Amino acid sequence: MQLLRNFKSNDKTNRLVRFANLCLLALILVPIAATDRLPASFSGRVSRMVVEIDGVNYGAFTPVKDLDQLVDEVTKTEGGRIALSRDFVTDPSLYLWANSLMRGNTSLKDVSLISENADGVEVARYVLRMSQPVAWTVEASNPEVGGLHERVEFAVQKVDRL
Repeated sequence: MQLLRNFKSNDKTNRLVRFANLCLLALILVPIAATDRLPASFSGRVSRMVVEIDGVNYGAFTPVKDLDQLVDEVTKTEGGRIALSRDFVTDPSLYLWANSLMRGNTSLKDVSLISENADGVEVARYVLRMSQPVAWTVEASNPEVGGLHERVEFAVQKVDRL
């Protein structure tokens, strides 16, 4: 009889432990499953803005919100600023290009911004005419997953939408 009581007590403990483990597993997996993209720009299927300068692809940046409105403002005022940011691991950094221009070592450049939808189809193309970087930063994005967060701000004379 005592053996039967011990068995029932152990069975309740085992059920409680299983339930606790299941709750912990759910607590870990739900946030991972809910993310749109993977950390540090091992990007999944999201819209993005690809930057090209002198035919060199510098990778994808986070799309600029209200870019059409920003383009209108730059056009009306004959100049303005546009900022791009991203988390990245493997794409080339804009550091060498930005540092060189901020030190006055090269002339103004045309920067192409190619807007792509989640399927990678080009939906718009903008050319930032006579641009130069006025600010550039890079910092660790998330120490747990690695990668960097880069932000560059361009002074732009004119923007053409192609």
